[in-house]
Amino acid sequence: MYINIHTHKVDERDDVKCIVNLPSDVKEIPDEGRFSVGVHPWDVDHLVHAKLSDICRLLQERNVVAIGEIGLDQLSENGYEHQEAVFETQIKMANLLQKPIIIHCVKASNEIVRYKGMMSVPAVIHGFRGKPQLADQLCRAGYFISFGNKFNEESLIQTPTNRLFLETDDDEEADIKEIYERVAALRNCSVEELKNEIEKNFESIMG
Repeated sequence: MYINIHTHKVDERDDVKCIVNLPSDVKEIPDEGRFSVGVHPWDVDHLVHAKLSDICRLLQERNVVAIGEIGLDQLSENGYEHQEAVFETQIKMANLLQKPIIIHCVKASNEIVRYKGMMSVPAVIHGFRGKPQLADQLCRAGYFISFGNKFNEESLIQTPTNRLFLETDDDEEADIKEIYERVAALRNCSVEELKNEIEKNFESIMG
């Protein structure tokens, strides 16, 4: 099975298992599939308290399997302190419901490392493009790291297999199967071996 840990579009192929991220203002969850919901740092605005109330309700649905994408973004126009407060609230929700977290992190790695101590659930840094030193720091802090269509090859190669995920995010041209093929070649393993290891990771974070 191919695992796509974070995408914004449904993949209906029988051999692909994905978590589809829904918008922060979603009101209802589709009947079929696996989904993540959460208030993205770009969506921290004057309506955020209503959004958080909706997210708390939706997180209790059976096919919402993760909270995300949530996190911190120093390049966002929204106030950083406000982002932190919303992030902390959602970490508490995840802890209460024991659902994993999908994290959006831009220019806030030190803070994200610090926040890992608040989490009693697994957490995945999605769309990682950083350098090997940062990848190592995040893995040591206990995070899983997910790589998309664009990535630092050295970071990808050095990331421990038991910390690794792959994704397509919102890249309309990306195909999770092609990403698996590229990654397997770089890591000098077969696609089947890579699929098996990432599926183990998926099962471990889903409980």
